[in-house]
Amino acid sequence: MARLYIDDGELVVALPWRWALAARRRTVHLPPQCVDEVRNEPHWWRVVRPRPERRCRFRPGRWCVGELEHARGRDFVALRTQGPVLVISTFGRDAPYARLALSTDDHEAAASRLRQAAAESAPQKIESQVVNFPAALYIRSRREIAGTIFKEG
Repeated sequence: MARLYIDDGELVVALPWRWALAARRRTVHLPPQCVDEVRNEPHWWRVVRPRPERRCRFRPGRWCVGELEHARGRDFVALRTQGPVLVISTFGRDAPYARLALSTDDHEAAASRLRQAAAESAPQKIESQVVNFPAALYIRSRREIAGTIFKEG
């Protein structure tokens, strides 16, 4: 099972030594501001897209660890075939992977901790209101014209 913790403002995924040998890495680091969505997937096979390949080690029916390449980028998976899987979707240039799929001991607690860390590290979104003035004038003039036509008729 993968272990998740936050160290110096980074999300760290620590793998057990057998999975670390298979994945050829001990840890995966991810900035929490890159986290887009955290969810639990009840079926492990839905998160393995499109299929395991050369960079991914797996034992059929037991576990799957490594990187998966696809059209949107790369995914990192470290999962067992029994039980639900924690799926972390990411965005931005700082994110090393498009998605992480992990088997952990307590999925619900890990998901809530990640959501909280992502919310704390996310910058406040300031929505600017942009108005396309020529389009706004056109819409307003069309409404005025339509209003006069309907009032007269």
